[in-house]
Amino acid sequence: MQKALMHKAQGFWHTHRVKRLVREQLGGGVQCLVSVRETVCTDPGCEGPATEIRIVSLGFREISALIHKQASDIRQNDILTIF
Repeated sequence: MQKALMHKAQGFWHTHRVKRLVREQLGGGVQCLVSVRETVCTDPGCEGPATEIRIVSLGFREISALIHKQASDIRQNDILTIF
């Protein structure tokens, strides 16, 4: 039970870290919704997990990207590829 709780806490932390990286890239004045979730990649050329990042502006314009890494492995350079 303790190990499962620790795993969830780490996942939560990394998800919010990725959201922060996205918001830093967008700039402090941009208001939008940022969603980050880990998923299983269904592309035959992709092995393992992926992280889906969705950005929705207040005008309902959406940017969606799939990074073929776990959220814990995503760095600022990965975020730059979205933009």
